[in-house]
Amino acid sequence: MVTQDIVKDEIQLIYVSERCASTDDAAINKIKLRAEPNNHRRNITGALLYTEHYFLQYLEGEAAVVDALYASICRDPRHTNVRLLLRKSITQRDFSRWSLGIKKLLDNSENQDFIAVLNMIGQASKVSESQLEWFKLALK
Repeated sequence: MVTQDIVKDEIQLIYVSERCASTDDAAINKIKLRAEPNNHRRNITGALLYTEHYFLQYLEGEAAVVDALYASICRDPRHTNVRLLLRKSITQRDFSRWSLGIKKLLDNSENQDFIAVLNMIGQASKVSESQLEWFKLALK
């Protein structure tokens, strides 16, 4: 991950949602193929972590553009129970090299801690910013 200085009023937005059973890995690959050029055109960067049950996504960019994208994401039928975890102003981007980085957390011993925390976040009513920072480690 490389940071990038901010030029405009930019935010980082993080949400979690429940993955629909019908949203298989091929559907997620289609999301990536469509989102990468769209995000690049809109100067949006970010990353999507997912498991068999949850999505956790970081979005970065100009506030109005990210908010519009998030509104569209909330209407996407490939997931349910979309919950905004964090929306904050930023002075640097954490995912400046990725128009959409995607990582599946496989159910193996290496990812057990990440999966356990994501399952907890998916069910929690409140999440701390430090808990969300922890997921950036999974993206390195």
